Parts: sequence; structure tokens; C-alpha cells
Amino acid sequence: MATTLAAQAVGSTVALTVDGESRSFLVVHQGNPDPSVYDASCDGAWLLMQDVYTERAWDSRNLYPEAAVHSWLNDSFLALLDSGVQAAVKSVKLPYAANGGVLGGADGVSAKVFLLSMRELGVSASQKSGLADEGACLDYFAGSAEDDPIRSANLNGAATRYWTRSAYTPNSTDVWTVAGGTGKCTARPGTSAYGVRPALILPQTLAVEDGVLQPNAAPSIVSASGASGVDLGVRNLPFTFEYTVTDPEGAGLSLTETLDQEPTRSLTAASGSTQRFEAVYDSLRFVKLPNGSHSMQVTASDGLAEASFTASFTKAATAATLTLSQPMAAASPITAASLTVGGDLPADAALTVKVTNNALDGEPVWQDATAAVRAGSNIQFANTTAANGPAFNFSIEVSRGASGTGGYIDSVSGAFQ
Repeated sequence: MATTLAAQAVGSTVALTVDGESRSFLVVHQGNPDPSVYDASCDGAWLLMQDVYTERAWDSRNLYPEAAVHSWLNDSFLALLDSGVQAAVKSVKLPYAANGGVLGGADGVSAKVFLLSMRELGVSASQKSGLADEGACLDYFAGSAEDDPIRSANLNGAATRYWTRSAYTPNSTDVWTVAGGTGKCTARPGTSAYGVRPALILPQTLAVEDGVLQPNAAPSIVSASGASGVDLGVRNLPFTFEYTVTDPEGAGLSLTETLDQEPTRSLTAASGSTQRFEAVYDSLRFVKLPNGSHSMQVTASDGLAEASFTASFTKAATAATLTLSQPMAAASPITAASLTVGGDLPADAALTVKVTNNALDGEPVWQDATAAVRAGSNIQFANTTAANGPAFNFSIEVSRGASGTGGYIDSVSGAFQ
């Protein structure tokens, strides 16, 4: 039965693939153990390998961020995880002992795979001399004794001592360890070869089926217009391009729309939702596009993996017509008007502007106002009849001239009286 990591009880196990083999990991905590000492990145499902994975030295110095075992965990060991799990493992900041104190929160050590501290394993500084409280006790170890078999672990079936990430504070060389059978904690030289028991934090939204962690799958993007890479043909007017985004785990998605390599919109969307590519629907943005081929791209990310969808279209507009969809009615006869056409019109563009003061009539009287608009002067209406009441409208027609140079209209403003 499929469920999520969030639904796994503390103390249960989930299986992850490590170097091609299934390995059991204990769920030792759910959520952020203590936001006052842990960075927000630590909010997730804390997993600890049930067994010791291997034996190796910690380091000659007991400063965890510089330890060889820390580097090995985040390089060699991380690479052994299934690629889908690698992508999902959270990059976190963890508290660690340094300079006679503890650095935590945003100042913690960065890691994806790490060793648990003594405090996380349920042992506090008040119980052991030479120990700093690095973090908080994880729920799995809550209530455990100073030396408790709950912390024990095996390597190849034999009880094995393993490292923590906690330095023995009286010197710069020793590190706290846990005895494999009894769980007794003692400090040992970091140059010794003891067990490594990896821990990591994963998003709680990841799927678990029959006790096996399902690697995060990338989102998908589909469109009724065709498959990714579709050519939408010639489009000379703003148009609707819709796409549907889905995350296999049902997570919310971050979307970015890009037109001609320029990001035009960013938004968040629910899995399964249908969106409209805004830049080609927006009339003002579309009208400014030059003629020629244009590329569109949508990228969807669940925070762990992403997918993209591309489409293209060609704009080959050589003429445009603008008018008001609804005439502007007036309370008294309209005798004069002014009109300004804004944008970028080439000098040789063919421009015709007409206006009417009886736009509600069955056959409005259209008056050529091209010369007045070009000159920026007022328009005096010759027509004096308006059977259905005075109402203003305009009609602008523009087409490319002999030079073939394109342009656009981005505004029409004016007044009438």
C-alpha cells in the first residue's frame, strides 16, 4: 500500500537502495527537532541506517566540518544512493562543537549525509564529561538511558562500535563513539577505525510502498496543443496556449514561463492544474513581438527535480486593426475629439484613422481623421445626427510599408466633447 514518509512511525524502518542493495533505515524523527538550534532545512524525515555500513577513521582532528569521515559521507557514500534518492536528500545545517561551544542554526555544518551527535542519540552533556550538547534528542532515543542498547548496531551480523559526530571537548583528537552491543558511549582517538552509521533527512512527501522508499519522480508537463517541441504555426494575434502540470507525488510545483529565453512569469501551482502561458495571451506583450520565429518554454520544479516543455510559433503580421469593442456613449452631442496613437510606427507605414460620433446607429458615419491624428490636432465632426444617441468609437488600420519595417501600437488615448 502506497503512503508517504510522513506517515511512517518513529521506530519503523524503510528500505533504501545503497550501492545496488536494499538497506534498512530507521525513522528516528519526524520534523525539526528544535527550531531554536536547527536550521529550517532540518524539517523532514530523519533516517538512520539500522546497521553500521563500514569501518573507517574519523580524522586526526575532531572538528567535524573538516573531518575525513564527513567528506566521505557526502561524496563517496552519497553517490551510492539511488539517483532519485540522491536528488531528494535534503541539504541541511547541523549543530556541531567548535571553539569551546556549539555552532547551530544557519551557522551549522552543511551536509546531506551525516553522523548523529551524542545529544541526538539521547545523551546530554550533563550525563557525560567532555561532551557538548549538539542539537536536541531525536524522538526515537527519547527516554533512553546514559548507556542503552537502543543505540547498538551491527556490521555483518556482529555488534560494532561506531562514530558519532561529537568531539570529545577536552582535547582536539578524540571523538565520542557508541559500543555496538551495549550502547555504552566512550571517547576514542579519531584515527582509529570504527563503524560509520549514516543518517540523512528526506522530504516527508516522498512515497513509501510496502516499506520501500520510492525515489522522487520528476513532474510532467503536457498540452493539448501537442508534445514538447510542438510548432504552433503562424500566430499573428494573441492566443491561448494551455498546459497541465502534474507531480507524481502530488507536491505543489514552482513554474517558470520563458519567451525567447526571457523569463516572463513565475508562479506556484497545484499538481494536476492547467495553466495558460501568459506572455502570448497578453495583447500588449504580443503586439510588441517582432515578426519571425519565437520560442516558449515552461519549467516545472517540485524542489527536487524538474521538467520542461517547449513550443514555438512564427509571427508574420504585416497589418493590424484596432477599434473599441463597445462604443463610448455620451450624454450630449459629440462635436470634437482628439486621438493619439502610441507605439512604434515606421515612417512609411500605411495608417488610416477613422472616428464616428454616432457609433450606436445601425450605419455609423465614419470620418477620416488620419491627417489630424498625424498632426496632433483636434478633430471636428461634420456629422450632426445620432438616432440612437451620441457615442464615440474609432477604427485604426495600419500596415507595413515598402521598406518592410515592422512596428507596433501600444496605446490609444484621447478625449471627445
